[in-house]
Amino acid sequence: MTIILSKDEINKKKCNIYFFLKFAVLLIKHMKNYTFLIAAGGTGGHLFPAISVVSELKKMNPNYNFIFVGRKDKIEGKVVKTSGYEFHHIEIDGLRGLFDLRNLLLPLKVLQSEYRIKRIIKKKKVDALIATGAYISFPPALAANNAKVPIFLMESNFNPGKTITLLSKYAEILFTSFPETQKFLTNKKIKRIEYTGNPVREDFFKNQIDKAKAREIWALEPDKPTLLVFGGSLGAQKINNAIKLNLDELSNANLQMIWQTGKEYEKYKSLDLPKQFKCVEFIDDMYSAYSAADLVLCRSGASTLAELAVMAKPSLLVPLVLAANNEQEFNARFFERNGAAVVLNQETLQINLTQKICEVLNNKSKLREMEINIRRFARPNAARDIANAIVANLDSRV
Repeated sequence: MTIILSKDEINKKKCNIYFFLKFAVLLIKHMKNYTFLIAAGGTGGHLFPAISVVSELKKMNPNYNFIFVGRKDKIEGKVVKTSGYEFHHIEIDGLRGLFDLRNLLLPLKVLQSEYRIKRIIKKKKVDALIATGAYISFPPALAANNAKVPIFLMESNFNPGKTITLLSKYAEILFTSFPETQKFLTNKKIKRIEYTGNPVREDFFKNQIDKAKAREIWALEPDKPTLLVFGGSLGAQKINNAIKLNLDELSNANLQMIWQTGKEYEKYKSLDLPKQFKCVEFIDDMYSAYSAADLVLCRSGASTLAELAVMAKPSLLVPLVLAANNEQEFNARFFERNGAAVVLNQETLQINLTQKICEVLNNKSKLREMEINIRRFARPNAARDIANAIVANLDSRV
C-alpha cells in the first residue's frame, strides 16, 4: 500500500526533524563537560573575580573541571587549595626595576612555565583559558595560544595592564570592568570586547541586611553618621597614619567609625580610642561593614570599586601611588568625573582630613547624589554574564 503525503504534511515532517536535530545539538552541548584552566593571582584583585566566574560556571554545570595555575607563595596558593580546586605552581615573576639583574632570568622562567602549562593543557584536555591579567597570566596564555585553546581575558582596571594589552590579540573575548577601557585598545586587533563590570564575591548577595541591623552587629549607634576606613586585607600605612594623626579631631566630630588597620593592628589597638571607634585587624564580613557605613575612606583598587558600586556607597578614594600602571589613579578619577567619589592625595592625606570627611559625611544631599551616581556602575551579574558568554562561545564550536 502506497502512502502519498501532501506538501503541507511533508513540510511539517521536515520541520519536526529540524527541531529534533536542533534539540539534539543543544542537548549534546549541555552534556559537554568543559575543562577550564584559570590563570589568576598575585593579588586578591586578580584572583577573586576569577573565582566568582568559576562559581557561576559550576552552577551552570557541576561537571565542569577547573585547574588553577599560579604561585604557591602568593594568595592563589593559599586560597585555591582551601577552595578544593586543583592547583599547579609555576615559577614566574613580574618585571622588576629597570636595572634589576633578576630580570635577566625572566625569559627563562617564562619558557619553563609555558612548557609546564603546555603539558597540563595536553594531559588534562583543557578546553579554555580564563586569565585575569598580571604576570601570572602571560605563560599560560602563550601556551594556550600555541595549543589553539580559546583564551578569555578579564581586565579589572580602567586602563589595561601590560599583560592584558600584550595578550588581547589572542583573546576570543576581553571582558572589561569600565565602559571606557576600550579606548586604550583601539589599535589592537581584538575579536570582541564586552563591558560586563568586575565580578563581586558571592558574599555580597547572601543574607542581605539593612543599615540598622549592620550597625547593631558592629555595636554602633543607629543614627550617628558612620565612616568605614580600610586599605585592603593588609591595610594601608598612609591611610592608617592619617587617621592616627587626626584622631583627636575625629574623636570630637559627630561621627562613629569602623577602622580596619590590617597587619599593623597591634600598633593602633593600643591607642586611646573612643567607644564609637571600632578598630579591627581584618574584616571577614565586609557586607555588614559596608552596610553600616554612610561614607567609605579607602584605596581605589578595581575590586574595591566594584564592591562600592554594588553597595552604592559614597567614598573618599586614596589611590596607591606606587601601583604598577598607575591604575588606581585612573580608576579613582573615573568615579570622581562621574560624581561617584572624591579623590584624595595620599601624600597630603593627613592635612585637614577630618574637615574633608565631615564636609561629605554631614552633607546628606551630597551623599545621596554620590549614591545615585555610583549605582550606575554596579554590575551585580558580572560573573554570571562572563560565564554565560564564555560557555556560549565554546558551545558555538561544537
